[in-house]
Amino acid sequence: MSQLLLKALRPISRSLSSRAIARGSHIGSAVPLVRSLQHRQPAFSTRRLYQQVAQADSSSGDDYSLFAPADTAPIAIGDLQDDRSTKHYMQTGKSLAEQLSLMQACMVNGDIDRAQRMLVGLYKLYPEAMRDVADVSMHNEILAGLLSAKPRSLTTEALLWYDQMERNYSIKPNANTYAILIREFLRKDLRNVGTVLMQEMIRSEITFDSMLHSSYLSDEDIDMIKTVAQELMSENSENRDIATDLIRAVNAANGTADDVNAQYRNTANAGSEADSSVSDATSTGEQISHDSIALKSSGVSGIVHLQTTLKSLYTNELEGYNLQMRLERDTYDSEIARCKQMNESRGDPLLSSNIGALKGLTAKWLPRLEALIEEEQARCKQAYETASIDRARISYGRFFTQLDPPKIAIITILETLRMNAMEQKTHSSENMPKFVGVKTITLVSNLSTAIHNEIRFQNIKQRTNRHILARNMSVAKLASSGKLFNMAIRRAKSLELKANERDWLDTWDVSTKTRIGSLLVSMLIEVARVTEKVPDPVSGVISERMAPAFSHDYLIHRGRKYGIIVPHSTLREMFKEDSIAGTVSARSLPMLIPPRPWLTYNSGGYLSQDDLCMRMKESNEQLRYLKKASEENRLHTLLAGLDSLGLTRWAINRRVFEVVRKVWNSGVGLAEIPPSTYNVPEPVKPDNYETDQKAKTKYIYEMREWQNGSSNQHSRRCDCNYKVEIAQAFVNHSMYFPHNMDFRGRAYPIPPHFNHLGNDLCRGLLLFDEGRPLTERGLFWLKIHLANLYGNDKLSHEDRIKFIDDSLDRIMESADNPIPDSILQEKHEGPMPWWLESSSPWQTLAACIEYTAAMRSPNPAEYVSRLHVHQDGTCNGLQHYAAMGRDCKGAFEVNLAPSEKPQDVYQGILNVVDRLINEDADKGVKAAVVLKGKLTRKIVKQTVMTNVYGVTLIGAREQISARLREVKAEDGSHEFDLVDVSSLSLYVAKKIFDSLGEMFTQAQEIQNWLNESASRIARSMPAQALAAWKRMIIDSKTSQQKLRDAIKDAKNNERDLDSEKVMELRPDLGPGAMRRRRLNTLATKPMTTVAWTTPLGLTVVQPYRKYTMRNINTALQQITVRDANMPSPVNSQKQKTAFPPNFVHSLDASHMILSAIECKRAGLTFASVHDSYWTHACDIDKMNDILRDQFVKLHERPIMDDLKAEFEERYSNHMMPTPQQEYVVKIPSSIESPPSKKSAKTPKLSKEEQRLQQENLVEEEIGQQHLVICGETDTTADEGGSEDSANSGSPANRTRAESLAKTEEVDLSSVELIDPKKDIVAALQQADQIEFTLTAIKDRMAREIQSLESESSARIKEIRSKIRPPRKSTKVIVKAKSEPSTSGSTETKLTVKEYQQQIADIKAQLKKDRADIESKYSVSFASPSVFVSQPPSSEIYKTIDAMIKDGRLQGRLVKRIRWIPIEFEPLPKHGEFDLNEVRQSPYFFS
Repeated sequence: MSQLLLKALRPISRSLSSRAIARGSHIGSAVPLVRSLQHRQPAFSTRRLYQQVAQADSSSGDDYSLFAPADTAPIAIGDLQDDRSTKHYMQTGKSLAEQLSLMQACMVNGDIDRAQRMLVGLYKLYPEAMRDVADVSMHNEILAGLLSAKPRSLTTEALLWYDQMERNYSIKPNANTYAILIREFLRKDLRNVGTVLMQEMIRSEITFDSMLHSSYLSDEDIDMIKTVAQELMSENSENRDIATDLIRAVNAANGTADDVNAQYRNTANAGSEADSSVSDATSTGEQISHDSIALKSSGVSGIVHLQTTLKSLYTNELEGYNLQMRLERDTYDSEIARCKQMNESRGDPLLSSNIGALKGLTAKWLPRLEALIEEEQARCKQAYETASIDRARISYGRFFTQLDPPKIAIITILETLRMNAMEQKTHSSENMPKFVGVKTITLVSNLSTAIHNEIRFQNIKQRTNRHILARNMSVAKLASSGKLFNMAIRRAKSLELKANERDWLDTWDVSTKTRIGSLLVSMLIEVARVTEKVPDPVSGVISERMAPAFSHDYLIHRGRKYGIIVPHSTLREMFKEDSIAGTVSARSLPMLIPPRPWLTYNSGGYLSQDDLCMRMKESNEQLRYLKKASEENRLHTLLAGLDSLGLTRWAINRRVFEVVRKVWNSGVGLAEIPPSTYNVPEPVKPDNYETDQKAKTKYIYEMREWQNGSSNQHSRRCDCNYKVEIAQAFVNHSMYFPHNMDFRGRAYPIPPHFNHLGNDLCRGLLLFDEGRPLTERGLFWLKIHLANLYGNDKLSHEDRIKFIDDSLDRIMESADNPIPDSILQEKHEGPMPWWLESSSPWQTLAACIEYTAAMRSPNPAEYVSRLHVHQDGTCNGLQHYAAMGRDCKGAFEVNLAPSEKPQDVYQGILNVVDRLINEDADKGVKAAVVLKGKLTRKIVKQTVMTNVYGVTLIGAREQISARLREVKAEDGSHEFDLVDVSSLSLYVAKKIFDSLGEMFTQAQEIQNWLNESASRIARSMPAQALAAWKRMIIDSKTSQQKLRDAIKDAKNNERDLDSEKVMELRPDLGPGAMRRRRLNTLATKPMTTVAWTTPLGLTVVQPYRKYTMRNINTALQQITVRDANMPSPVNSQKQKTAFPPNFVHSLDASHMILSAIECKRAGLTFASVHDSYWTHACDIDKMNDILRDQFVKLHERPIMDDLKAEFEERYSNHMMPTPQQEYVVKIPSSIESPPSKKSAKTPKLSKEEQRLQQENLVEEEIGQQHLVICGETDTTADEGGSEDSANSGSPANRTRAESLAKTEEVDLSSVELIDPKKDIVAALQQADQIEFTLTAIKDRMAREIQSLESESSARIKEIRSKIRPPRKSTKVIVKAKSEPSTSGSTETKLTVKEYQQQIADIKAQLKKDRADIESKYSVSFASPSVFVSQPPSSEIYKTIDAMIKDGRLQGRLVKRIRWIPIEFEPLPKHGEFDLNEVRQSPYFFS
């Protein structure tokens, strides 16, 4: 091996050393490369992987549980303060991913040297963080960049980098690595090197099959590799075995590609051929001519772009896979209105886009804008080639030069026009005053995102070859056949895909995005001109002049300054005539072949784009959890569910489409199709407008409503046109809807404009592409479905069947003549067609057509039906709450329990609300009098349905307000005065909330538990973060005090304090101080978000944070943007209120995924709209069994217990600040005279005790700050029960004295403390007793010490009287001697020395005796600290407060903020409902 490698590398290594020295390379020489390759360890074994795949593929059984294993630990991401990537961003202002993206941009622009220097420098400065971010995919990009460098590839440097990947960076090469190297050396005709690398790859146990699936190889590269292998075979060289394996792999991959392509070429025709034998009413088996179903287009540019995109569907030139690839390619182009002529000409691509009245105007802007962009790109290239000091231009220029000027220009023009036109409709809101134009930040952000997406798409288009496509399609074949729902096969295929994964997606930092968007907007403002007409001020003659089409202005609102881009009035008039707001993205249309299965978190759905399986808005936190879950193979069940939904094949209902086309072309507004013109008369201004305030207010409300209707009518018409255009394009094709999910696991179709989650029109236009015989039970369910659509879903099954049987004539009449001409001519008299009277008219029409065709067939049971039949849950959120709580009453109300007829929870709530309103009306409540007898089920339904999902009182008011505005009187006027609607809605909302609490107590208890748990989590923080916060404050105070002392000392000594001394005392002021402060500030914020794991293994992370804002200077203005990379504190209130609905959504999502997989395994065609499940009528019974079985299996798991256990594990090291009331007891001493000052002196605290005391004070201080940040304030009083303390003669003090007199001491050596959690009152009484005992002991000790000190004082006084007086003058002494003694005694006087000795002896004895007394009364028992954590509103708290006030308790309550380990309340008790009853409930889903 080494000899072959040396021989192969000899031509290269000869010049390597000199070139490396000349380039100043840091890489090294070729010698270490040769040596290291001799000892390289095998990389990931794809050979073993393929064996696993084959073994899994051959297995038929699947015992893999769809639920997450019970013993699986929750996914945990390190605390924010310990996260290396976060620290890096805080220190540098850029994330590592953004810096690596800049490095990649350098390579794309040919600056390989800088790219290498950046990468090596990042590894040196941030080795740990780089290990987290820089994987083999990033190193492969380096290799590809080195080998594609201009003017010549750097092959030697690439080889050396390949050597260092594992040796220096611990990165093992994968199949992509060898594909890059082998491709390049074979291109350079260095066959020997390529052959040696092939040997090295095989030794690393990476197969040729894996290499051929590399996205770095094109079809031409694969052909070249095959040619080299054939040459090796013909030469009969020693590498014949390698050549044989390589040719086999190429031929096998080519054969697979041909087979799969052949299969998918006939995909579209297969459905038509199958259906051609079906004589049903919705499919004739013949293709419809698109000329015969031409629509009257609105002429809006978005529709025109869509028509251009969909032309490929009309030509029938391509089929199957190739047609899907063209559709995706054209869809990308139409997303931002690029023209197909862009690559052919630098002319005027907008002319072919037909933007109506704006076409000629915008065509003039395009070449001017292109010229400015070209100049700026030239300046950018010059800046980074000459190392200019303009760092901002160098930074964004690397990305700005990656796209051609024509594309940048056309994106800029159309995005700016579209955003301004859209803001014409939505510029007014509660948070912003009315203004014309669009906010600068909104336009800049959307524009830069569009540019970035186009650059990404260009890169994605280059990442494919026929073998990759064949592999993807073969996996899709496994999914279609159902084998991929064997979890063992899915796991193996997932590992196979990861072996070749090219997981690299460039990231633009927020400053780059903002500067590029702002630059383009300023350029457009400079070049865009419109013609305006101005009258001459003297003559009045109208003249024309050119004026800026857009202007930049500012808006001041609530003290904040907002930049806005204002369109010229001429443009605003054009928007009214040809609204470019209809330029809806055509990027994501339905697919013509089965979607690419989701095997990892970022590979699935469309064929030519890499999307995430989860929808998220700049949530880096959620992305990290998702990636880790994918790495740990925890997403298989969820991804399998998405695949099962995406594999449902759909078709257009041609009969319904003909009716839709007829209504659309007539211009009449009918059944969700808006009219072509807005015919509502404008409100008339009342004569008393100026004098009557009520009339003025009413007119303002009516006028606002009319204006909103007028402005929305055109956009609704365009949206409807868009849906109908898509339906027309796919009328001869079957289609698929790829799915992804939101952060809670709820599945959504990716195509946004036309899917089965759309409105009634979309659903009515769709059929299952596959038909199945109806059967007798299917006919039964078809009738039930028809009655449900009409609005009779709350009748019993028997009554619904009778209703349909009684309406048979009108149903058939609707099918035969859905729209009489008199309706379209607006001359119709008499009753409307039956289907138009239903609540879902278009779906009802489809069901009428299907039912009529079945009844007219020779045997209705054998009729082949393609209609989707629905089974809907009853307020699904409440169903989950009732099941979790085993609530018998709640389960009955939401049809979990069997009953003779379906229970109507909405009607039940309405009945309670009516009762409450009637009671208020009898009391004369004004709102109740107005509303009495006028509420309907429809008014309360939405609020009841969304209450369980966390709707607020304000949100409920808005919902009810919209419904009240819809209520009309007999004369067509509003039933309720628009001025009063808001207050009436608030009143009704409160009554609905009261009614829900009355009917669903168990659900309310669980919801309260979820709210409280989320509140505790959101205000908690890791213990190490709390310790860091305390230490930061203490260190800061200590250093500040040291600096103050040093300044004072320097001032006193009249000398200067040098800067080195200042830095020594205050290191937080030195270099990097700002970055350190920013990093330390993280510890002072509540950063903990609520996260939990669903039963299927998805980690849900609530994304609600108070995002950090960042100021960026741009060409337009200083723009304040949200920085998603900057760690931000959580929005505690939102975390709390959103958790219950999000948790329930995650449960209904789990139920839906489980049902989808089981239905797929059972061979059913399945679709879902959250809690509405669809299948063929003949399979409803099977689906119902699956729905009930999966619901029971889901709720048989201890969901709430698992959630509580996960919270306790996930947040086990978290502390939370808790406002509590400390019970402070101070029993008054019975000693009248206090001990001496010396004896009462407080003992000096040790340094450790001082530190603890300081930390406790700081902890309480920061706890208060933390609660303020979390938006929580403590309203309890500082003290309780102390208002009578000043009045010694008050009843409370008399009672307190009497209670104290009766108190007995306790034996402290044997006392057992009462747990306050078990009996708080007894614990407080015990605290009184203990404090009384301690006080009594102190009193006795004080008395003895006082007595001892009195005796000592008397003795000292006596000794002082015996002291010999000092010598005086001789005269005085003689006189004294001559005088007779008056004392009659001859007492001996003491000398000073004798006096001092006796005093010292007395004091020593006193000290010894005092110590003996203190030892005698020594008590190691401290006063217990009892905290009352109950809120002031609780009964226990009120009882304690009353006992303090009336003197039965001796202490008082003092407010404290304590940091305690996070604990969660006990779960609400379960009811007695038996889940197995769900299986017997006929109306659980019906």
